[in-house]
Amino acid sequence: MEAITNTREIGERVRTLRVQKGMSQEELARRLNLGSRSMVSEYESGKRTLSSANVIDYATLFDVSADWILFGAGDKEKREYASEVDEMLQAFYSIRNPRARKIAIEQVRALSVL
Repeated sequence: MEAITNTREIGERVRTLRVQKGMSQEELARRLNLGSRSMVSEYESGKRTLSSANVIDYATLFDVSADWILFGAGDKEKREYASEVDEMLQAFYSIRNPRARKIAIEQVRALSVL
């Protein structure tokens, strides 16, 4: 599967959110039921990719849009359309067939340049 964006950049954004809230990696792991501090560390370093559910959990906890976490695009704060974007991202990640998922992502990319 082709990566949507750089996992290291996503990791930097989620680390920024955690640090801005004054949370430790341990506290964040506990609040998001991630299992351990090392899991948070792997997300923040870009060694592990966030699942769609993890993205939604981070967005909800830190009150930001999922598109900002994934793409760093636009304002960090949620806007009225953010829930629609979150739903769309969940739909993309729920496509089980890798070829179909890649086609769907390519189509959205093509529409985004219009």
